[in-house]
Amino acid sequence: MRAFLPGAALPWALVWVLAAAPVAGAPAGATLSIDIPPQSLGAALEAFGESTGMSVHWPPDADTLQSPGARAGLSLEKALQQLLRGTGLTFEFPTERSVRIHPQSQGAAPATPEPAAPAEAALPEIVITSPRWEERVVRTPIDLVVWTGEEMEVAGIKGIADIGARTPGVAFDFFSSVGSGVYTNIIVRGVTDRHGSATGVFFDDIPLPSARSNTFGRALPPSFDLRSIEVLRGPQGTLLGADTQGGAVRFVPNQPSLTAYTGQAYAEWATTQRGEPSYEAGAAAGGPLVRDVLGFRFSAWQRSEGGYVNRVDPFTHAIVDGNANRDTSESVRAVLTYAPVPDSSLAITPSVNYVSSRARDSPSFFTYLSDPGAGSLNNGSLLRQPFDDRYYVGSLRALGQLDSRTSSYHRAGDLVVDDTESVKWGGPNGLGWGNLLLGPAYPVSYGNAVTTYTALHQSVFSQELRLTTRDLTWGVSYYRTHDTERYHVVGASIPLFNGAPLDASNATTTVQTRLAGFAEISKKIFRHFTLGAGLRVEREKYDAAEDESAQTELARYGIAQPSPPLHADGQETIVAPKLTLLYQSGRHDRYYLLAAKGYAPAGVDAALPTCFEDLSAYPGDSLWSYELGANLWFREGRMSVDTSVFEARWNNGPRLTSNCLVTHIPGPAVSRGFNFKAIEAAGQFLLRLEVSYTDAHYTATQSANGRVIVNAGDALGTPPLVASPWDVLASLERSFTLGVGVQAMLRAEDAFHSHNPGPFYTAIVQPPVSGPNFYAPALRADPATNLLNLRATLSVRAPNPLPALCRCSADEPASFDLAVYINNVFDAQPTLLKRNKGADVSTLYYATTFRPRTLGLAGTWRF
Repeated sequence: MRAFLPGAALPWALVWVLAAAPVAGAPAGATLSIDIPPQSLGAALEAFGESTGMSVHWPPDADTLQSPGARAGLSLEKALQQLLRGTGLTFEFPTERSVRIHPQSQGAAPATPEPAAPAEAALPEIVITSPRWEERVVRTPIDLVVWTGEEMEVAGIKGIADIGARTPGVAFDFFSSVGSGVYTNIIVRGVTDRHGSATGVFFDDIPLPSARSNTFGRALPPSFDLRSIEVLRGPQGTLLGADTQGGAVRFVPNQPSLTAYTGQAYAEWATTQRGEPSYEAGAAAGGPLVRDVLGFRFSAWQRSEGGYVNRVDPFTHAIVDGNANRDTSESVRAVLTYAPVPDSSLAITPSVNYVSSRARDSPSFFTYLSDPGAGSLNNGSLLRQPFDDRYYVGSLRALGQLDSRTSSYHRAGDLVVDDTESVKWGGPNGLGWGNLLLGPAYPVSYGNAVTTYTALHQSVFSQELRLTTRDLTWGVSYYRTHDTERYHVVGASIPLFNGAPLDASNATTTVQTRLAGFAEISKKIFRHFTLGAGLRVEREKYDAAEDESAQTELARYGIAQPSPPLHADGQETIVAPKLTLLYQSGRHDRYYLLAAKGYAPAGVDAALPTCFEDLSAYPGDSLWSYELGANLWFREGRMSVDTSVFEARWNNGPRLTSNCLVTHIPGPAVSRGFNFKAIEAAGQFLLRLEVSYTDAHYTATQSANGRVIVNAGDALGTPPLVASPWDVLASLERSFTLGVGVQAMLRAEDAFHSHNPGPFYTAIVQPPVSGPNFYAPALRADPATNLLNLRATLSVRAPNPLPALCRCSADEPASFDLAVYINNVFDAQPTLLKRNKGADVSTLYYATTFRPRTLGLAGTWRF
């Protein structure tokens, strides 16, 4: 395995040898994003560290002192001055990411008398962003990766695709052969390809579920005006519920302040080699409308991504639409916070969030028409394949002694797919009718075109009540989804049916409800040991119905099916326990053991007219994960190490089910591996190294209809949608002071993903007997990839030019950041996600690649 391309040595060496003054001071322009109320100094500093993403270290006796708190919007230096007021302590920044608290002078006593130390000091309360809603959780062990808003800006992260590319152990991919790449997949710890999505997605702790088992265009929020994006690795079934067997991704937005005005404006321009320019602009602002009573926050954002794949005439190779895969995304969010009783914990927060995404055409290219190494990327589809997706989320949260969250989510998506190739497979297959053989593997004229129009409508209502005390969290939740998928297929004449034109349609509506009760308790049992336990009991029901249009179309073509299942339903009760044991030897050093269960309830695959299929029900699956982890700190907070070793075992039910787009292979599987992350502030540098290893495979040979469909030891997944065994992320930052109020930062980042060698079940030679045939040896996992990105940022702190706008005082300056970046420095163009439609017959392959080398300029104004 190699983590860096040989050519990467020069840019890295240039960064290493840059000379400048030592790092000193807080990050330029950074401000406190939350109000910290008066409390013990230890708890206040923990809250400061969690809200800023910084490492904070203080002497043990500081836990006995009281802090007056600090309000949101203050610079980090002023926030620390407020928190330490009257304690006799001061602070320094050894690096931009760490703070050390110490007495004002050697031997000086704190201004506040120090109480007598208790006989046994209690373990400090660890403030983390919990797996559901921000709350104070006592000593909770969890494998959590946090990308703060500042870190995402520094790394140039725009959303879940970048999170997947730069978080080892996490992958984000899509079906390259279906339309505009909207059938997506998120893989955490290799848990994939069972019943579809095994990773939950949440925005402001509101679930954003997939619309079907293979995640039709999953709603994925942008990264603008977020406090953080958090990746929870490992099953989260106890607190988050279903479809989190691999883990969960939480998008955490910034919230209104009742005491201070804050905001930002962002603009970006970038040019892509051999492609079109990209543009981005966004603005967010918030603060008190009535101080301490009513606050607001509003944001608006838009991004236009330039295309770099041409749509060409497959017969003449002439360009029909240059750089056709351009897309545009937008979001608007408005939120209020009302505190009816001053100085109390009661707050009522209504919010609404709207997101839209429009893609002009597919980002995939035809391999036989393209040469990625030479920068030639061409799609030979017979028609344009646009995608239009939009959703809004409304929520009402009431936070007091009882935390209540009510949300309503509505989504609509429209997709056009060139299915000219997909309707070419033959005959009945033992599970019902397969696809129909209509013509050659490659189209010979535009008259061969077959078009599938897809419309999705999805509505979700959720309600959760939660009560949290120091040791116990418990509550109830209700969740209801109503999904409708509608398909209409039109196209060329069908020789098999005497030249009749293809015109078929159907729709499937699925209603699913979940009612659950849950509890999680954590209790100290010895001085350094804490035992935790959790349990979720959930009742799940689904009801799916297919309209009769599909049967009408089948009859039209003379295809008779006895008693087709136009309706499918089911219900089950699921229990998801969790056990933890935590050993905490010091303020930051923790070791933990964790056993937890994840699950996905039973459901149905929507019927597709392209395949002339009926509803296909699949059983539920469950997963048990066992994990040993440690969170360690060294050199007074200048170095941290997080590591975990895990094994996940799960079962996908007793029988095989499949349709055109997804196959649910039964039987047990296992995923084993480890995650390692080290961050060190080495003098004037900040170094980060993250490594993950995952081995996910089936553990038993499975047969169906008299033939072997998977062998024990086969790698999990259907290539190319499989996990990379080895992921490595290395980054190096160099920050230095250029003058009063002026700082610069240079950053280099390299991401490596290894090739998965298999073997895969698609390589099993099938005997000529009735039954499903998955033999497709040409489908392989992606090759090993390496991506190098460089970024330089200049930060200036100066008096705010518009103090009336933000109501800022002279001692609270604004910050201006200007960044220049190069992504994909070496213009790597590997062939990725290579696949076809109708794997056992077609040799027309679709694929994608990295966005070509991109040079950009970004500016941020914060006040």
